[in-house]
Amino acid sequence: MAIDANFQSGRTIALTLAIGAGGTLVVGIQPLLLETLLSQGRVNVSQLGWVATAEVLGMALGVLLGSRMLSGRKGRPVAAAAGLIMAVSNLATLFASEPLLIVCIRALSGVAEGVLVAVAVLSISYSTAPARLNAAFLTAGAAPQLLLAYLIPAVFVPRFGANIGFELMVGVGLSCALLALCVHERFVPQALQPLRRIAWTQSVVLALIATLVMAAGIGACWSYIGPLAAESGLNPEQTGVAVAASLICQLLGSLVVAIVAWRLSFRAALLGGAVLQAVTVLWLLGAHQALAFSVALGLFGFLWQGGMPFAMDLIVAVDSSRATAPLVLPLSLTGLSVGPLAASYFVDRSVAGAFHIGILGCFLAVLSYMLLFRSRPAIQVSAGQ
Repeated sequence: MAIDANFQSGRTIALTLAIGAGGTLVVGIQPLLLETLLSQGRVNVSQLGWVATAEVLGMALGVLLGSRMLSGRKGRPVAAAAGLIMAVSNLATLFASEPLLIVCIRALSGVAEGVLVAVAVLSISYSTAPARLNAAFLTAGAAPQLLLAYLIPAVFVPRFGANIGFELMVGVGLSCALLALCVHERFVPQALQPLRRIAWTQSVVLALIATLVMAAGIGACWSYIGPLAAESGLNPEQTGVAVAASLICQLLGSLVVAIVAWRLSFRAALLGGAVLQAVTVLWLLGAHQALAFSVALGLFGFLWQGGMPFAMDLIVAVDSSRATAPLVLPLSLTGLSVGPLAASYFVDRSVAGAFHIGILGCFLAVLSYMLLFRSRPAIQVSAGQ
């Protein structure tokens, strides 16, 4: 059965991308939220990885559940309920002091955020240009992340206290709930309501593995940016500036793909991006001045968000039915959660071990891409075709 890629109006697509951007907001400001928990003594440096893992793994589960739960007529109330749960769980974080309770609350928040992200994922998966719309979604999500990454440490924390990040997330959850009630069209084409089976070919498995390990490497590094910055001699304000610089570059990376680079070959983009990312992580480990650290973290963010849209094109190339397309983002989120978990076993007085895990993830991604492209030499189409 043919896919109806025009099942949503421009208004609905704008709403779904906005709702999804609200769900992904935590990914950009997570280092600041984690640093708050660490500085308040509510978690230690090892437990930091567990908290990050719980929330992002919850997001992955939420995207998978949301992709199914949102496909029916009850999609709108499901999305609205997810926004409310996100708000309540962030409110509960303000009063939690036990590490295990914090992990559970953040996991619940992650599930709710994942359902909100699924709203955007479904629009992207069945669009006429998945990579381009995915890049537009990443751009829309990066803008508020960028703004808050600077404002939280530099303006809001001195004025409103260290917990302002979680308080803002409460407001975002409520806003997403309201936006969900404004959607009047289906989240997926009506013809696709029956679930389709996935053909688990070698190419599909290799593509998904590459997506997973690359995201795991990135997640291992991103969750420990705050402690690494402190080890490198940066103060909290300098750390906030470095994170903001990274988010600016994440915005630029996704924007460049949305406007121009979506026409590039995803083979070159994925392979080259993984190699450059490993080099950038090495640079971060050796950067002991605020400017060098910010530049390295900026390049890290550019490569991260600039490479993500091409993973969607790769999946579409190896599976023309697009049955696996909705798995790309939850798999990326799973990697972002598994990375910090693995890294938590390699940090103690220093967090350099987390970044060694990041380099390993990049290496495994390069290996997976090479095996995939050698086994399927026909995969040479450009990202927009």
